[in-house]
Amino acid sequence: MNLTAGSLLLAALAYDWLGNLAHELIGTAMFGLLIAHNTFNRRWYGSATRKGGRDLRGWLNIATIATLATAMLILLITSIIISRSLFSALPIVSTFGARLLHAQAAYWALVIVAIHVGMRWSMIMTSMRNWLRLGSPNAGRTWVLRIVALSIAAYGVHSWMTVGTGSRLLAEMTMNFWNFEKAALRFFLHQGAVVGLLISVAHYTTVWLQRPNRPKQ
Repeated sequence: MNLTAGSLLLAALAYDWLGNLAHELIGTAMFGLLIAHNTFNRRWYGSATRKGGRDLRGWLNIATIATLATAMLILLITSIIISRSLFSALPIVSTFGARLLHAQAAYWALVIVAIHVGMRWSMIMTSMRNWLRLGSPNAGRTWVLRIVALSIAAYGVHSWMTVGTGSRLLAEMTMNFWNFEKAALRFFLHQGAVVGLLISVAHYTTVWLQRPNRPKQ
C-alpha cells in the first residue's frame, strides 16, 4: 500500500502533463489509500506512545512517520485551498503562497515516503521473496541486487540535480521547467531514480544501525 501511494504521489508531480483534474483525482486516491493504510495500522500508534525498550531505529521510525504525517497534512490542506476542480465550490481563496507550499510539501512527502519505504526494505524484500517462492537468499542473487541498487542510486544523484529536487525542497524560485511534450518518460525515470537513491540510503543506514557490533555513541 505504501508503494502504491508513493507511486501515485510520484505521478501527481507531473502536473503539467496530467492537467488539473487528473492531478486532483490522483491526489484524492492517494489520500484515500493513506487513510486506509493508517486505519489498518492503527494499533501501531498506541504502541508508539509507550516509553522504554526502543532503540535508535525505533525512534527514527517514529520521527519519520511524524514528519511524513506533517507533510501530508500540509499537502491535504493546501490541496483543498488551491483546488480548481473537486473542491472549487468551497468558499476558499487560493493564493500563490499556498500553491508554493503545496509543491514544496509534495516533494518533501516524496522524500520522506522513500525513506519510510527504505527503512522497511528488508521486510518488503522478504515478502516479495516468499510471494515469488524464491527460497532462502543466496550470495549471487544478493550481489546482483546490490549492483542494481548501486546503479540506481548513482543515477539518482544525477537525477537529483537534473530535476532540481534540492531547490524544490527549499521552495526556491527556479526556471527549471520540464518539457513533458518531449521527455515525459525521462521525467519519471529521473524521479524514480531519486526515490531509489533515498530508499537505498535509508535501507543501508537501517542495516548499519541494526549491526550488533556497531560502535556505541
